[in-house]
Amino acid sequence: MADEVEKLEEEISFGGKLSLRRMIFRVIFIIVLGAILIITGTYFRWDKWIIGGVLLLAGFVTQAWSSLISLIGSIPGVGHVIVKFLALPLLLIINGIGNIIAFLAIKLGYKKEILDTRLLTWAFALGAIIGFIIGELL
Repeated sequence: MADEVEKLEEEISFGGKLSLRRMIFRVIFIIVLGAILIITGTYFRWDKWIIGGVLLLAGFVTQAWSSLISLIGSIPGVGHVIVKFLALPLLLIINGIGNIIAFLAIKLGYKKEILDTRLLTWAFALGAIIGFIIGELL
């Protein structure tokens, strides 16, 4: 019984330890995102203080957001519903902005480029889904 209680406490703790795979993925993602920002900043000749400040601010904002979401998600019974409710508008806003930009680009005559980017997006999404499924099976 004590083992079951410890297992249950470990499952419901919102500050639990990440698995090694998730931690490595997060570190790699942050490094790639930072590298993209640095390369873009040096290409457009931005000041190094601006690049560093944006990276620092992005780190603080994402950490605060994930902490808030995990705190809300730890509420028994309704926490996961609230988290899903908060995440849905963000996805809809991103999708809406993409559709508006695609509409404007089509009106400006960039039909082939829009088709190429949409196909590339679907390929990446399909690859992410397949990778997730394979990762869960392993």
